[in-house]
Amino acid sequence: MRFSFQCPKCSSHDVIEVKGSSMNVHQKIPLTKWSMKHAVLDRYLCAHCGYTEEYVQLTDSFSKWAKRELKKPGKRYDDFV
Repeated sequence: MRFSFQCPKCSSHDVIEVKGSSMNVHQKIPLTKWSMKHAVLDRYLCAHCGYTEEYVQLTDSFSKWAKRELKKPGKRYDDFV
């Protein structure tokens, strides 16, 4: 849906892209315990069936945070559902 702009559920091409903004609290998720760093989300919405997908904007700060988190012992994200 992100690249094809086609809904995987209903095959409609009526997909709306909602770009995330660091100013909107509903378009970001906290990365730290005290919410000092955030990842900004882009949303893709099907106007026909209502299906949605969210993707994190891959910024430099997000990449640095992800590398630090993956190096911590006990962090196994490949089993996360």
